[in-house]
Amino acid sequence: MTHASTVDTDVCIVGAGPAGLVVARELVARGREVVLLESGAEEPDDEADALNDGDVVGDRYAGLRVTRRRQVGGAMQSWNTPVRGAPGAKWVPLDRVDVDGRWPFDGATLRPYYERAQTLCGLGPYAYDAASWARPETGRAPVQLEGHGLVSRVYQLGARQALLGPTLQRLRESGNATLLTRATVTRLATEAWRVRHAVVASPDGVRRLVRARRFVLAAGAVENARLLLASGDGAGLGNAWGLVGRGFMEHPRDTAITLFPRPGAYRDLGFYDAHVVDGTTILGRLALDANTVRAHDLPNASGTLLPRIRQWGARWLRGGHGWSRRRAPRLAYDGLTVLLNVEQRPHADNRVVLGRRGDVYGVPVPELHWRWHTEEHARLVRLRAVVARGLASLGRVHVRDDASPDPNAHHHAGTTRMHEDPREGVVDADGRVHAVENLYVAGASVFPTAGFANPTLTIVALALRLADHLAAGER
Repeated sequence: MTHASTVDTDVCIVGAGPAGLVVARELVARGREVVLLESGAEEPDDEADALNDGDVVGDRYAGLRVTRRRQVGGAMQSWNTPVRGAPGAKWVPLDRVDVDGRWPFDGATLRPYYERAQTLCGLGPYAYDAASWARPETGRAPVQLEGHGLVSRVYQLGARQALLGPTLQRLRESGNATLLTRATVTRLATEAWRVRHAVVASPDGVRRLVRARRFVLAAGAVENARLLLASGDGAGLGNAWGLVGRGFMEHPRDTAITLFPRPGAYRDLGFYDAHVVDGTTILGRLALDANTVRAHDLPNASGTLLPRIRQWGARWLRGGHGWSRRRAPRLAYDGLTVLLNVEQRPHADNRVVLGRRGDVYGVPVPELHWRWHTEEHARLVRLRAVVARGLASLGRVHVRDDASPDPNAHHHAGTTRMHEDPREGVVDADGRVHAVENLYVAGASVFPTAGFANPTLTIVALALRLADHLAAGER
């Protein structure tokens, strides 16, 4: 490579996924100059995605290349939940039980940022209880779950473009934002407890140095950890206590429970199918009561109902959302699979480390060490029993006790966890890397716990909080 240029800016953000885009959007609106570096392009780029290559040690996992995306928009480009004909996802905040006593601040601290995120992402009102969306007059109301630890709540379904389109437009129109694509950060160079510049490589062989007063890593839980480990003096940045990369979490998905509804129950369960209420697409879900989670030491979880297509109808029926609108669902389906999105708790042995081989730029590829531990599976078995008891009044419930969950939700989290004590976490409550004055981390990698929830609403809320902190000029 040849040295081509040095770029100076107020804030350098690495990664143009939801976290990086939102931090950039907020800062440029307040007059800050931002350079946003994205390893991919605005369109899919196989050459860029090849940089996601890595190795997996441990249990069965899809791999690091197929579970990540290098493209403007980041993981949003892989969303596959249809929302009125457009690609979208399920949106939901973390529960208080996920945050209180486990994060360096309580869940109430996140509330105003969740409300702002709700608007930014083009969603409906900030309401995720079932009562706010119940419409008995249309047959869409939650069922009574008879006090076995289950409660009804909702997801909101929102389109990718509602966040991505306006955010990119704001950045392009701002005059103080520069988006560099096919710009891969290979290392952060430091001097006296500060990041001096980011070293940026590109496929055409040009090398850039980006200098900034502050740097934000927003490249995902795997890449954030990898960059920290590959930078600094050999031990990695923020890694004095060996915590960078540790505590990797996914959202395993469990399909061991099948509900065979009693006659008429398909119609009663219509609230748990996707439907539109006052212009917002809602998906009812089965949730756990917080007291039940604590009393039985359960992983937090969320259950959605998906139809099982009868064998003879497989050629002309489709699964997924919309099952409750069929006139005769009992003729088309022979039951409902309870899809549980399950919390995985942080474990020090589940971690990202640097591998022995390098990528095309000479940076060691990430190596993920991941296992679904025995104690986690024991909690899952207890969770299945709670869910089965809660559904028993709706029909016959079958549980496959020997089933293992699918770990591939592509929700990577936890590798640069927040904690006020540098012996317990990589970043502080504001997202600043301990002992590095001008380096921050955004995204799910800072989650101390991940709960059950699709992470994007929390990622956006934390990005708004970080942008407020940076704009205030603190530290």
